[in-house]
Amino acid sequence: MLADLEALTPPLIMAVAFLIGLTLFLRRQMGRPDQSADEADQGDIPGGAANADHGDAAHGPSSNQRKV
Repeated sequence: MLADLEALTPPLIMAVAFLIGLTLFLRRQMGRPDQSADEADQGDIPGGAANADHGDAAHGPSSNQRKV
């Protein structure tokens, strides 16, 4: 019986380590987002910037676009 337990020890250790790692990973991914990172992204966008997409209808078609 002791030999059977010794044979099962390495897979059980790997299974426990995997479950702990999975738990830590999911807690980090599913946790609250860092507020300072969101605010830093918003600071990069100028307040009065308009959509700079040249294909936008407000700008009209550009010279290199064709109507399909």
